[in-house]
Amino acid sequence: MVDLIGWFGRRGVYYGWIIVAVMFVTLFIANGFRFAFGVYYSAILDETGWGRAETAGVVSAAMIVYACTAALSGYLFDRLGARVLFPIGALCMGAGLILCSKSHSLAGLTASYGLLLGFSSATLGFIPHMAIVPRWFDRRRGFAAAASLAGVGIGSLAIAALSAEMIVRIGWRETMWWFGIAAMVVLIPLNIVFHRHSAERVGLPRDGPSARIAARSAQPKAGATIGDAIRARDFWLLAFAVTMTGVCTMLIVVHQTRMLVDMGYSLPLASVIFGMLGVLRAVGGLIWGPLSDRIGRSACVVIICGLGVCGLALLWLASLVAAESAVLRIALLAGYLLLFGLGFNGISPVYASAVSDRFAGKNLGTILGLLDLGFGLGSALGPWWAGWMFDRYGNYSGVIVGVALGVVLAGLGLWSATRPRRPA
Repeated sequence: MVDLIGWFGRRGVYYGWIIVAVMFVTLFIANGFRFAFGVYYSAILDETGWGRAETAGVVSAAMIVYACTAALSGYLFDRLGARVLFPIGALCMGAGLILCSKSHSLAGLTASYGLLLGFSSATLGFIPHMAIVPRWFDRRRGFAAAASLAGVGIGSLAIAALSAEMIVRIGWRETMWWFGIAAMVVLIPLNIVFHRHSAERVGLPRDGPSARIAARSAQPKAGATIGDAIRARDFWLLAFAVTMTGVCTMLIVVHQTRMLVDMGYSLPLASVIFGMLGVLRAVGGLIWGPLSDRIGRSACVVIICGLGVCGLALLWLASLVAAESAVLRIALLAGYLLLFGLGFNGISPVYASAVSDRFAGKNLGTILGLLDLGFGLGSALGPWWAGWMFDRYGNYSGVIVGVALGVVLAGLGLWSATRPRRPA
């Protein structure tokens, strides 16, 4: 077998950046598809005539499964590593999408998407990837997390736009089938060939050769145990923050494309507008991750959430503007995309770095999984609640106000967990 670490090392490339590139591609496909589901949601509604709440329940079921398996995926990652866990997740994702393409009932679609895509989201998603970052990076942890998570944002644009075009041409079922095949063909060999568990296991210092002297002089830190984490006040503040983030994030993911279609935009155009939110998520993460390494996580949280609330105010105004005022509505939507996209949409690297700062060690994957139980439950509640609100009131105005409140609450929880504390 080719010595990949040595091959890249002889060319002056720290292997940790190869790991980041592999994580980028994996998240591009796995989470990019999950965040592009709103395109399929709109197409499914048009074909079936099902209610919005019950159809959004497909995603809610997946996120309940995600919540139930989040800690398990973190535990399995800590014990087995990415080279074993990620191919299993890719197989589940591919099989789930293929089964979804053959489902002709809401129950069948919910079972296929909910069980297999929910589990694959846990095994291929945020939890294990953010547990990988501190195994390779210390000083540049925020930037490495942001670069990896940029795959989610860019993937959501690319997959949303490609899916919309394919749905128009061949339908959502065939489109899901092809994405299922692609997930297995690309992700299984990629992760088996390139992943390594940690820098230490391959004889490298974290952050690369330039960090070797600092790595030798630094005192090793004892990792937090599961009991230590659960007893810590910061654990529960982070859990609250990530729960509210789940409510807000997945609500937007599922319903925004349909909201734009309701405004009169075509599905392909609505998917591109939604996809731009994903690109801005990537750009925002690349801003806030490194910046939080410099000015602190809590200061970034205040800026991020402030921008997010301002963006949602513009979206609320856009939802009230008549179709005849096209220029004004486009200006308001552009402001929403810019502020919310760069702001709250890019919070993940800051949250991931905050958890690593507090609980880094051999149990980090399990701890991230326990925290993401809240994300799963919030993500299950948000899309269903937004669908119920629309079915009851016929518009999304109250939903947008609810998301703004969720952003404020998420910010308060994360700020409280990361703010500097005065010595006792």
